[in-house]
Amino acid sequence: MKKNYIIITLLAFLFLSNYTFSQVNVTLRVDMTGQTVTSNGVHVAGSINGWNTSSTPLTQEGTSNIYSTTIQLNTGWHEYKFLNGNNWGTEESAGFPCAPSNGNRFLYINDSGADVVLEPVPFNGCNAEGTGFSFTLNVDLGNETAGASGVKVAGWFNGWNGDNFTLPNVANTIHSATLRLPTPADYPITFEYKYVNGSTWENPDTTCGTVANTNRIETLTTSGMSVFNVFNGCNYTLSLQNSFNDDINVYYTKNDGLIVTSTQNYDQLTLQLFDMLGKKVLSETVLKPNKSKTTVKVNNIQLGLYILQITDNLNRVESKKIFIN
Repeated sequence: MKKNYIIITLLAFLFLSNYTFSQVNVTLRVDMTGQTVTSNGVHVAGSINGWNTSSTPLTQEGTSNIYSTTIQLNTGWHEYKFLNGNNWGTEESAGFPCAPSNGNRFLYINDSGADVVLEPVPFNGCNAEGTGFSFTLNVDLGNETAGASGVKVAGWFNGWNGDNFTLPNVANTIHSATLRLPTPADYPITFEYKYVNGSTWENPDTTCGTVANTNRIETLTTSGMSVFNVFNGCNYTLSLQNSFNDDINVYYTKNDGLIVTSTQNYDQLTLQLFDMLGKKVLSETVLKPNKSKTTVKVNNIQLGLYILQITDNLNRVESKKIFIN
């Protein structure tokens, strides 16, 4: 009997040890610049504390406008928002790209076991571009017609809600949205998701490399990566029609790199090159391209197949495949 008791005690200890290890210290920070902090103080509410508006106060960092708190969180996705007070009605109203789902901010804690100090975010706003961890979701509807309520994404990060995270239509059949997290740029994230067209949920092919049980699963290692999908399919197939009416031509040669010509006048064109994993490897703005060729060097880019995304000054987008050899 004593032997069994020892085994049970050991198993309980191992279970509790594993559970403790799964939690890390996370410091949440909000910048209250321009806000008059109420006498009830600054709080945070979310899945991190059962959406309790008064249980998690933030403390001012010295004499700055930054308020912060450190809490323990489990691995996985969390939603939250800040309050200038301690009850509903005092919460912030942020939006894209940091809080696109009912104004809730997203946070992912990976399984590295490392403590995390988040970027300070403005109350009612998002941390600046180039800070935190950003990624872009792109879906090509192909032959589908967009539903009246738009194209949305549902996943682990928003509780699989198919109604509250809309992807804007950027060009023809392409819908795209960027999400900016407050975690460091080199803090890998994993997310499971699928797209919803109107009220129709997709069922992507289970033979796709990033699909399991009809859900998409992605792991992104660094900020700035893009994911290219086809509704109900696998990788992005570039069914996007030419939104520039065939008046722009971009091609590659070994001697010159990318060559841009145009039959129309443009103030500028932005060229972004993505590898087949969705990582951005080049971003270049070409001023006033015309029939005289304009070149963009790609000397430091590895050989292989890439997706070139072209955006004009009217935010029209065209994509095509480029083979760098």
